[in-house]
Amino acid sequence: MPLTNHLPSHSSAPVQDEGFRMPSLQSGCPACGSAASPEHLESFHSYRLYACPSCRLHFWEPRSMPSAQKCARMFADRDVRLLPLEPGHLYFLRDARAPGAGTLLDAGCGTGNFLTAAWNAGYSVTGVELDPEAARFAAHLCGHARVHALSLERFVERNPQERFDVVTFFEVLEHQADPSSFLRAALSALRPGGYIALSVPNRERWLTGIDPIDYPPNHFLRWNPFSLRFFLEAHGLQVLSLREQPAGLAYTAQMLNIALRSGISAAVVPDLPPSFRDAIQDDCPAPESAPAPPSLRFRIVHALARVKFAACFSLALLAMPYVRWKRYRGAYLYSLARKAAS
Repeated sequence: MPLTNHLPSHSSAPVQDEGFRMPSLQSGCPACGSAASPEHLESFHSYRLYACPSCRLHFWEPRSMPSAQKCARMFADRDVRLLPLEPGHLYFLRDARAPGAGTLLDAGCGTGNFLTAAWNAGYSVTGVELDPEAARFAAHLCGHARVHALSLERFVERNPQERFDVVTFFEVLEHQADPSSFLRAALSALRPGGYIALSVPNRERWLTGIDPIDYPPNHFLRWNPFSLRFFLEAHGLQVLSLREQPAGLAYTAQMLNIALRSGISAAVVPDLPPSFRDAIQDDCPAPESAPAPPSLRFRIVHALARVKFAACFSLALLAMPYVRWKRYRGAYLYSLARKAAS
């Protein structure tokens, strides 16, 4: 089975808070305003993917944030559990160029995993999160943090004088319909000489098949190192760190598992739930009654799928020398940048 290098990218959709108005769609690149190439790269339902020849961002048209109801269905399970830290979080906490202490605002804080880690590392933390249930969980989890169920833009409007030493947004920028407005809001909350830290899915990561979460209305933007650096520097930031995650053992196992998809599960169990990629296009309201318990056939197929994924780790161990030789990239692209001191 060949190990192919494939290009698409990105990952968690925000929920609009009441009163937040979407910016009007731009005719050009949402990051730099340049005219996009007229031919689209990919199509998905009513969306088209375009490339900017100037900053090399890939972006979907149209871009319209999903409703709060849809997002609640898409991410219903994240509001009741603490997710592990993502590589972007760890890169920041271990980055020697980061300040190491001070006031920190995390946009899209989710259920508070990074807020807790940043507090333990010595930061005074504040979080904003559009999903009120996730914000409530984060406030309970990290009692030292101030957590607001607001968009970053709305937080800035309500606290125009407040400035932070660090503003972070991990796995958030790819969801934005208007990334420039989002970054300007982040910069307005940053003191002179302060730091921006973020991560996005890397468009140039190794893929052996379609990434089901990397489509609208979940992800609107696909970044690579060039487009991210261009975007940050165009807004006056000095890029201090730009790091691509290498493909590790777990990621290699995941790619092998995707490459070995056979479609047998869907054929054997026709009542399998739709994939995330298809479910996010479903505009039907959530059912009022609890779903029926899974059938025995479903449970057997699910167990076999887990066995198959576990077996992929053994294959990944054998494949790792080749993966390292080819320098395949993992999912995450991290950057630390600094605002001018005056």
